[in-house]
Amino acid sequence: MKKQGLHNPAVMAVASSPQGQKAIANTLDNANATVNATASIVKGVLKTGFFLGVGYFVYKKIFNGFSKLSEDRREKPSNISTGMAKNKAAAIFSAMYGFGNGFKSVKQNLMGVNHNGFIRIYNEFGQRKGINPLSKKMTMIEWFADQFNPSELMELRFLIPHFF
Repeated sequence: MKKQGLHNPAVMAVASSPQGQKAIANTLDNANATVNATASIVKGVLKTGFFLGVGYFVYKKIFNGFSKLSEDRREKPSNISTGMAKNKAAAIFSAMYGFGNGFKSVKQNLMGVNHNGFIRIYNEFGQRKGINPLSKKMTMIEWFADQFNPSELMELRFLIPHFF
């Protein structure tokens, strides 16, 4: 069996002396102070992280968040399904993405779509980033304003009134 404790008589003499007891007490006090300081730092870091996270979430929701439009109950129900809206949104984006604006393809995808159908396409489009790495995310209507000239926008206004 192995003995535990201090076996060196010199260490025992120093540890049992008043100066040794004082050094041991100081070491324990320093250890407690270190633990308390570390705990307060951790609390501060957690609080700061929490408030930064909440602030970031609120900022994103207010300034960069995409708000879906709800379908208008005063208008006729959508004449396209959600799946068709997703496909049309993808086709519209791919037509506008890159060089050229793909107006003919965009116009073709919007033909025959009623008011609530356009809302479904708009919601499925969401916000998308352009080809330029520094460009911001834009909604479909913002993409239209960015890509098309006034006469092309007028043609789209004729297809889908009250949006542009």
